[in-house]
Parts: sequence; structure tokens; C-alpha cells
Amino acid sequence: MQKKSVWTQVGRFLFLLILVNFVGYIASCYMTADTLNWYHGLPNSPLTPPDWMFGIVWSVLFFMMALSYFLVWGKASPRWFVIQLLANMLWSFCFFYLRSPLLGFICVLFLIYTLIMCIKSFWHYSKVSSYLMVPTLLWSIFALYLNGHLIF
Repeated sequence: MQKKSVWTQVGRFLFLLILVNFVGYIASCYMTADTLNWYHGLPNSPLTPPDWMFGIVWSVLFFMMALSYFLVWGKASPRWFVIQLLANMLWSFCFFYLRSPLLGFICVLFLIYTLIMCIKSFWHYSKVSSYLMVPTLLWSIFALYLNGHLIF
């Protein structure tokens, strides 16, 4: 009985890891060579990280997001977790595919709101789970600054 429970837990975590990375993959599909050329032609902030850093940061954040929801699986509603994933993907669509920093800015504001709601909903079940979502919130606030630099 114990082995089944361990494998069930492993399966849940792997499912979440695949789900979160799948959303990241979909979002990355909007970053074609053409859209990246457009992006590099924008007046980006001097604080804009190099392209290679985004992949590393998002890989760590995706792992932390999966672990965060894993810790509250069956306790907290997945609503805000799923909405924040979709908001994350929506930003890439609006910013890169539509080439709209303004829509991207609005999406990041929405993403920040959904992350705060996700953190609050997880807090009741696991403080660690909430803390694991904070780096994504901080990165999104930084993204808001970078995105806003292109508009204001």
C-alpha cells in the first residue's frame, strides 16, 4: 500500500511539472526568430537580462510552481493556479505574437493579481507552498517594470 502512495505522489508531481512546462512551451512558441528580432529592436531597459537568462529563470520558476501546487494538491482549489498559468501564457501571446507592449503590460498586471490570489489561497493550507510562488510574483513585478519601460 505504501509503494502505491509514493508512486501516486511521484505521478502527481510529474503531472504538475509536465503541465507547467507545457504552458511554458506554448508561451515560447510565440517567440519566433521574427518576433525576437522585433523585440531586440525595441528600446529595452538597461536592466533587461540577456536572452539566455530567461530560460534558466523560467525553468527554476516552473519547478517551484509545480512543487507549490503539489504541496496543496487535494486541499486548495486549482483555480488561481491554473488562471495564473494561463495569464502567463497570455502575456507571451499579447507581447510577442501581437507585438503589443501595451497589451503585454495589461497582461502582466493581471498575472500579478492572479499570483497574489494564488499565494493567498495556498497560504491557508501550506505556508511553504505560498512562499514557493513568491519568486514568480517578484519576477512578474520585474517583468512589469521591463514591459512598462517600453511604454512609458
